[in-house]
Amino acid sequence: MRVLWLTNHILPEHASALGRQASHIGGWMPALADALAATGEMELGIATNVPGCPWSRKRIRDKSFFSIPMPAGRIDYSDLPRALVRGYRRVVDEFTPDIIHVHGTEYFHGLLTGRKQLQRPAVVSIQGIIDVCREHYYGGIPFIDLVTTRSLRDWACFDGLFEQKLGMTRRARWEREVFQSNAAFIGRTQWDMTHTRRMNPAARYYTCQEMLRPPFYETEWKIEDVKRHAIYASSASYPLKGFHVLLKAVSLLHRDFPDIQLSVPSAGFYHAASGMRYFWKSIRSGGYARYLTKVIEKEGLRDHVRSLGVLDAAQVADELRRAHIFVLPSFIENSPISLAEAMCVGTPSVASFVGGVPSMVSDGVSALCFTGNDPAVLAEQIRRIFTSDHLARKLSYQAKIIGLRRHSKETIVSNTLDIYRKEIDVQNNQATRMASGI
Repeated sequence: MRVLWLTNHILPEHASALGRQASHIGGWMPALADALAATGEMELGIATNVPGCPWSRKRIRDKSFFSIPMPAGRIDYSDLPRALVRGYRRVVDEFTPDIIHVHGTEYFHGLLTGRKQLQRPAVVSIQGIIDVCREHYYGGIPFIDLVTTRSLRDWACFDGLFEQKLGMTRRARWEREVFQSNAAFIGRTQWDMTHTRRMNPAARYYTCQEMLRPPFYETEWKIEDVKRHAIYASSASYPLKGFHVLLKAVSLLHRDFPDIQLSVPSAGFYHAASGMRYFWKSIRSGGYARYLTKVIEKEGLRDHVRSLGVLDAAQVADELRRAHIFVLPSFIENSPISLAEAMCVGTPSVASFVGGVPSMVSDGVSALCFTGNDPAVLAEQIRRIFTSDHLARKLSYQAKIIGLRRHSKETIVSNTLDIYRKEIDVQNNQATRMASGI
């Protein structure tokens, strides 16, 4: 069986071969790719559009990686550039896959299969659903704050929060076409299944979890090893992720827990800067980073918040091992990998009960939950874990059992191969019947 993946992000092996900086985005994909290739039951090709790179094919270990040149400027999704389509057709012609697996509905790859520009059986994995996420993009931030924290960079680049939401709204139109024009989807939660049915009632929907990177299976949280009152969050990149809600919850707690510490990777806030550095940061940073800085300063959290920079999988796992609590404060999520990683490590978690999260945790059993944009309730749930090691251990134990079972490598590999085989048979039989006029 020959399987071709179409991915939005270049995988680390591929990036290294091209002399580019490897990204940690989409870390479940290389983990799954390695596990599938190791079975010996399939030949895997992975195609990614790469800016400033000619078309190429590279054999790395037991996988074939394809680079497709990315046109300059914004792509018109209503009429995809012919050179881009030709690049992907060349991959299909050379690799001759039995099935194409599109990773994500957010970009144009699902249009290639949905519009039959790539003539092969196809299945599409659901990651986020921007048709829903765009409605939550501002994260409940008051309009006046969205305006007053807009930075010079946002004005100069015309790339502030308003423009970003407008871009999501444009992309949502094409995402709906991806859902409506493709026949088969892989999801993980009741939430993404419901929205698949909403946009395409006739779609075939398969459930298959995402594989995690090795450190999260190998690391174990223990209450004896934690830094007391340390909170780890996975993202402060844009308002939908709700980091500002978590800041306000921490401000309600820091008088009772004066050593409380909140850590997050790759955050743009700059409260620790001073003088000219602070001035330049305020000009060059995005509006959301300015807003977070404003909240940190207003709530007196200068000494309680830190940005960790970019972390690899082992570093994230170690942060989860040493944190007292993991918090997911998002306004909407499907099946957040960060929560799955925390569960497999066993870090006690507090999560907003939104989107697909109810398919992952049970409130009071494997996590504590709160309704989005309610910092007072979030603070109380954090307080409960801070003040009860018994509760922390209970949540950790249940989360680890559920997480390791849900993200079993063997089960995920078996389910993925079964989905490929089934869709190859279904779509090839349909094509045969259509060709015969039946």
